[in-house]
Amino acid sequence: MKKRFLDLAVAGVVLGVMQALLESGLLAWLNRDLLLAPYRFFPTHAYDAFAKLWFLLADALPLPMLLVDFVGQGFAPKLALAPELVAINIAMAMLVAAVLAPVAGWFGVGPGARPARAVVVVATACLAVHLVVWAAGFQPPESITAAKLLRAVARDLLQGGAGAALAVLALASLAAAALLAWRPAAVATVATGLTMSVIAAVGGAGEATARVDSPPPAIAPSPVAGYNVVLISIDSLRADHLGAYGYERDTSPSIDALAEGGVLFRHSASTTSWTLPAHMSLLTGRSLLGHGVVSDDRSLPKSVATVAEGFQKGGYETHAIVSAPYLHSRYGFARGFDDYDDKTIFFETNEDSYRSVTAPQLVAAADSYLGRPRDKPFFLFLHFWDVHYDYAPGPPYDAMFDPGYTGTVDGNNFYFDPAIRDGMDRRDLEHLIALYDGEIRLVDDHIAKLRNQLERLGVADRTIIAVVSDHGDEFFEHGNKGHHRTLYEEVLHTPFVLHVPGRRPSAGVVNEEASLIDVGPTLLSLAGLARPDGAEGRDFSGLYTGAPLPDGGPVVAELYRTGTRNVQVAQIDARRKIIHHFQRRSLEAYDLGADAGEQHSLAPRGPMAEPLVAGLRDWLDARWHRFDKRVRSEGIEPVIIDAKALEQLRSLGYLN
Repeated sequence: MKKRFLDLAVAGVVLGVMQALLESGLLAWLNRDLLLAPYRFFPTHAYDAFAKLWFLLADALPLPMLLVDFVGQGFAPKLALAPELVAINIAMAMLVAAVLAPVAGWFGVGPGARPARAVVVVATACLAVHLVVWAAGFQPPESITAAKLLRAVARDLLQGGAGAALAVLALASLAAAALLAWRPAAVATVATGLTMSVIAAVGGAGEATARVDSPPPAIAPSPVAGYNVVLISIDSLRADHLGAYGYERDTSPSIDALAEGGVLFRHSASTTSWTLPAHMSLLTGRSLLGHGVVSDDRSLPKSVATVAEGFQKGGYETHAIVSAPYLHSRYGFARGFDDYDDKTIFFETNEDSYRSVTAPQLVAAADSYLGRPRDKPFFLFLHFWDVHYDYAPGPPYDAMFDPGYTGTVDGNNFYFDPAIRDGMDRRDLEHLIALYDGEIRLVDDHIAKLRNQLERLGVADRTIIAVVSDHGDEFFEHGNKGHHRTLYEEVLHTPFVLHVPGRRPSAGVVNEEASLIDVGPTLLSLAGLARPDGAEGRDFSGLYTGAPLPDGGPVVAELYRTGTRNVQVAQIDARRKIIHHFQRRSLEAYDLGADAGEQHSLAPRGPMAEPLVAGLRDWLDARWHRFDKRVRSEGIEPVIIDAKALEQLRSLGYLN
């Protein structure tokens, strides 16, 4: 038994070292122009079986957390992976040898056996680990045929990295067998010494330390403290389709009037391109990694504070009226609201969720709330579902911006209609966009009704109004329709308009980059209240209070769709932008000042892109460490979605 263990241990150590060196070089070469993400950032198959075993065990045992940092651009920096991989592989090789030793005799490992036999046994165990881990994460096509299944397997092996890991295993096995056949005694001596050194080094290793944010500054007295606050979110609204942002159609006279008398954030951006995490960012002041709701199977962690809680603790009455499946209270949105109304606007069928015009119901519910007697200020959050596809605003809005259209496109079934595709007839596409603009005008007219109600109640002169959106919609600018697929400007550039009645801001237009996470801290500060603990957003209340304005800086957007091999993070700074596709291993860079439509990507290692990539690495590194630590210490707050809700989300194009 002891002899079999030693043979397997030596074979495993040699095989592990060979794999570590080969895969480090391969990963460094394949990702030389990109960031290399930590192993746990998203499910990946590119590492060897020993590394996979290590991270599986690390979830349950107090093992040192290795491979936890994002690695910057360039080939040489990524070669630093090798020492950590060598340490992991040696440790796991010893464990595998101990597990295999009792049965290794059945496979010819023992006294008198050739060293290559032990290599074959360990490599076979590694192959089994690869296949089991890959199969657990493989998503077969919905309609399975032999051809579709074969294509899906091939694509998954190639794009997910499992194919490369299997190739590394094969090459490392051949090299290890050859090395042991050439000088078995010398190799065993070196392997033993290396093992002892690594055990000593790993034993003293610790987990990477996440950055700690500095405490928030003290809140300066606000001249508008105690004002009511109305926060309006309009789903799927692109900034470039509003008059205040230069659009030629009269889609938004009410929003434009708010901007004219308040502040327009010209370059505001969402944190993502779909509803759930974007609104969670809006109502926590945090990025996706910051609040943790990166996918629709989890709700807001209990440790994450919300903007509504800030108003509630500050003595405000808090109320919300929402109108979309992804703003259901099951996700944790209700925290901090005295009343979170996700029942008034309820869709009985999937068709209703597409075609119903909900703005009148929303404003009627808001009127009912605003008319209640109260003895303290209120924070009211309103979410308009209209503008989101389908584009069926009803008369007069369906003909308002394209009255002469005689074609067959009507805006219904937008996401699933095969006739609505890239390359469709230009005239039909123009009509779709006109229907989208009609949806915007519908909502804008109801915002005007809401403002009239505030006037009638005599509270308009003490009510702050902010208008934002969670994301925009694509009309094939980059080959896609709808949203939830990319991080281009057509989905990221969203409005942020801030109006404080009776007060003139120090600047009517803010040209610095702004983010959805800035909205909550700004509104709380205007009310004289503290920002939520852990909020990442900047405070622009100084536009009205005279306090110093925040320094300009980058904004970041994230998209995590691991099941569809679509993990992207974008950073915008001073009109320069990068989009990093992690699983697709590509990097796009744009000068938005010269190329607002993002049609001409610049060199990823050029003078414009490299500083942004370095800044994105630091940003991700800090937030990923905190996110990962919270997940491992607190777990995930799961969301239980019934069959009806699942079908509804699928019909909206969010689920595959």
